[in-house]
Amino acid sequence: MTQDKKLPVKVTPTDEEHGIIDRPTSRRTFMKGAFTGAGALALGAYTKGGLAAVPKRTAPRRLSNAMSSAASTKRSGTLTAAMNTAPTALDPAIANELTDYVSLRQVYDGLVQFTQDYSGIEPALAVSWSANAANTEWTFNLRPNVKFHDGTPFNSSAVRQSILHYVANGDEAYYGSLKTIDDSDPLVVKITLSEPAPDLAINQTWCKIISPKLLAQKNAASNKAVGTGAYQWVSWVPEHSITLAANPNYWGPPAPYLDGIELTVVGNETARVDALVSGSLDLIEQVDPHDLGLLVSDSKVRLSSSTNWEEICLLNICTESPTSDVRVRQAIAYGIDRNALVRDVLLGQASSATSPIPPGCYGYQTPSVHYDYNPSKARQLLKEAGYPKGISLDMAGSTDLATEELIGEAMVAQLAEAGITVNFIVEDIGVLVSDVLSAHPKRQTYIIHYGWVGGGPWHFDVEDIFAHAKYTTPALMNLIHKCNTTPDGPKRLAYLLQAQDLFMQQLPHFPLYNPINTDAFNSNVHGYIVDKDGWQPEFTYVSLA
Repeated sequence: MTQDKKLPVKVTPTDEEHGIIDRPTSRRTFMKGAFTGAGALALGAYTKGGLAAVPKRTAPRRLSNAMSSAASTKRSGTLTAAMNTAPTALDPAIANELTDYVSLRQVYDGLVQFTQDYSGIEPALAVSWSANAANTEWTFNLRPNVKFHDGTPFNSSAVRQSILHYVANGDEAYYGSLKTIDDSDPLVVKITLSEPAPDLAINQTWCKIISPKLLAQKNAASNKAVGTGAYQWVSWVPEHSITLAANPNYWGPPAPYLDGIELTVVGNETARVDALVSGSLDLIEQVDPHDLGLLVSDSKVRLSSSTNWEEICLLNICTESPTSDVRVRQAIAYGIDRNALVRDVLLGQASSATSPIPPGCYGYQTPSVHYDYNPSKARQLLKEAGYPKGISLDMAGSTDLATEELIGEAMVAQLAEAGITVNFIVEDIGVLVSDVLSAHPKRQTYIIHYGWVGGGPWHFDVEDIFAHAKYTTPALMNLIHKCNTTPDGPKRLAYLLQAQDLFMQQLPHFPLYNPINTDAFNSNVHGYIVDKDGWQPEFTYVSLA
């Protein structure tokens, strides 16, 4: 396959932030610049933000005709989709990587789910829910006559066991300060907390309900998935593929439109694109911006593009020298020209990150603390930190996305202009994550992807970030606690702005960019749109013509 890596087509979402592109009406090309001192990674100047510009949470909207088109198409066939890397975990309480959730989202349901256009939440395994005025008592009324794929009845006891499984695996933040779970009524779950948990309902879009029969078998949830979803588990060949089949007893609607789904590991970007063009794959996710020009000119291929709640950042390990010094972390930030990375490496398929919260998430505001590209300022800060001759750093990125190596190489060149020598490598995502989570990571900085899977607020993810960066400060953690326990409204937004300002001053990580994700699929695939959370692609509405 011949590819022009310098002349791709720019793909942008629609006003609804979802675009389905059949054929281009025009092309806009972008020249790829050199990775020099003036051209690496920058996302634009920070300006002071105000509460008036903060996105509001909205009620669910009715789906457009484009989104509901699967209802009028043929409901048969097996969808073959590529996974960029092999899954690292099948237990949803343990899973950390995007490819883990490609299959898990199809097999498992939560108590609630996002509407298809991600404008709000709607019933899933719970048909209704409510909280007391203090947000310390939540009641979920469950859907009757639902069974897990193994025939086990779905009831309040199953919900209780799944919640306790999440908590036992370190995911207690999804449930707040859990006190009791009352499952005395088979179709009602009452959750009591010692502190307010205003986000408990929206968090259930992420938390899945697992068959209690599976949980009763030690470590069984790590080897197969048994839920109540539209598709059920058939087989898993590690490092190769996962096979799913339609659930004939799905509680829907809609009933599954596909006979099954074949998820195949194809680690090489060029191989994924070739397989899509040849027809051996029906769908690929997160297309490299450099391949868009080829795909948009192919009449057999369609593209779906969306901004989402994802952010790519440079994680700083705050217990390791020299990144333990906040002045060094700030010098690194001043030494990265994010605008040029977006323009020259990502070819415009991203936007500048101005905050640790992605745009579109509740609470996003532009902090007053910002870092315009300024190598001189970076050198000055290094001198103040005791490094007049500069510093040397180790940095790692993953092989998960083809663009990551280019981004790392660009930052290497950029930071050199600021007196920072970077030794950069790419490694398997599983190796990188294990290293970050270890007590003593091997490197001082990592290119990391964070997804704000509930669309905001972002609080439990920030706690993860602190743990990954090995960073904590009482002032910031107190602010996060207030954000976690305060309901939506002006008071919560004010806390969020304070937290973002302090975060940007301390820089446990440095926000780089928010990607525009584009997925590509053959023209016989209908009803597919890119997921907003960037983690849970949904095939419930997908059919093959």
